[in-house]
Amino acid sequence: MKYCLFLCFALWINGLYAQYEGPIQPPSSGYGSDGNFAVESTHLRNDHYLTKDISVFYPKGTSQPKPTIFFSHGYGANDTTIYRETLYNLASNGYVVVFVPYKTIGATIPERYQTLYDGFAKAARNLPQLIDTNQVGFYGHSFGGGATPRISYRHFTENNWGTTARFIYCSAPWYSFELGTSDLDNFPKDCRMLMVLYDDDDVNDHRMGMDIFNNIAIDDSLKDCILVYSDSVSNYVYNADHNLPGQYTTKAVFNAHDYLVSFRFLNAMADYTFTGNPIAKDIALGGGSTAQTDIHPQLTPLSQSDQPSPVHSQSKYRNPCDTIINERRSFCQTILEVKGEESYDNAVRVHPNPTHGLLKITPNQNHQSMKASIVSLTGEVLLVVRNEKVIDLTELPAGLYVLVLDIDQRRTTQKVLKVE
Repeated sequence: MKYCLFLCFALWINGLYAQYEGPIQPPSSGYGSDGNFAVESTHLRNDHYLTKDISVFYPKGTSQPKPTIFFSHGYGANDTTIYRETLYNLASNGYVVVFVPYKTIGATIPERYQTLYDGFAKAARNLPQLIDTNQVGFYGHSFGGGATPRISYRHFTENNWGTTARFIYCSAPWYSFELGTSDLDNFPKDCRMLMVLYDDDDVNDHRMGMDIFNNIAIDDSLKDCILVYSDSVSNYVYNADHNLPGQYTTKAVFNAHDYLVSFRFLNAMADYTFTGNPIAKDIALGGGSTAQTDIHPQLTPLSQSDQPSPVHSQSKYRNPCDTIINERRSFCQTILEVKGEESYDNAVRVHPNPTHGLLKITPNQNHQSMKASIVSLTGEVLLVVRNEKVIDLTELPAGLYVLVLDIDQRRTTQKVLKVE
């Protein structure tokens, strides 16, 4: 059973490796299985993060450039041990994989994006004997999943990467920044795309991934949006939550979901993109084919859509689409509603705003519970109070913040200006 990725740091310090768990055995052949190549790695200085090198994994004995997958990790998951099995699986199947750590603390979102962009470019520049920039894929999880469209777009358009073949794969993406209408409208139309979401993800709102998927200028025949479901086999739970793409948990375990979802789709997408294999296409971009959705007889089939729409209320998620933090909030409006969900913005009064310190919250109707969170514009939660109608902001510097109110399972957000 998977838990918070951040716990994996203790495992790394103790030198532990992931252990396979669960009643369903990993595939021994085909897409998703580990390949036949032994894996080697090399490291480059990370100019934006001196204590965390750029890591490049590749098939042992590589003597010529290989198709390359550039990986953008999740927030705080800046060590390769967190995704070790993914990195090794891809390299063992014949691909080069580039992993660029970015800072979690002490860096803005634009600086993290630049770290990824520059790190990928440096790896390609310094390792031309390994990396073929004509055949590329960009894979990202969480923060990295939200960053992947922008980072890939820049390399496609500024550096002419992927002229022979290219794909992007976004997994449980967080908010996407620096990605206005023109970027998505002008996105290379020959690029393949997978958007993979997890039904029990309560961290990142599915709407963020759906927004990118619905608005990117890639033809429906070259993109699919996938929803993965949790399941139980012989009392073992296969969680389809936010942490599924990582292989480390409190017990350093991974399971069949890693092979049958993450590795399988990555392998098939890479093979179809780089070789045109029709069998691989039926798995990666099958448009809802049984080869794509039926991952194992004992596990719930996946669902696929070319026009995805949300199945859960925004109140389910810690990071909802409709928040001031999201630069693409206006683009989310067309997919905000699900049956039974309604706006709660007019049900509460927040005053005075601007405020010198004390912020009053006055709900316009009776309620059972209320949680108020003050969030920075970079997404950092600074203060949380429960069932209080006055929030003291006097210790915070003057500036613009986001108030996130959860009242009886409904959520609303509002900008708050703190003045001296």
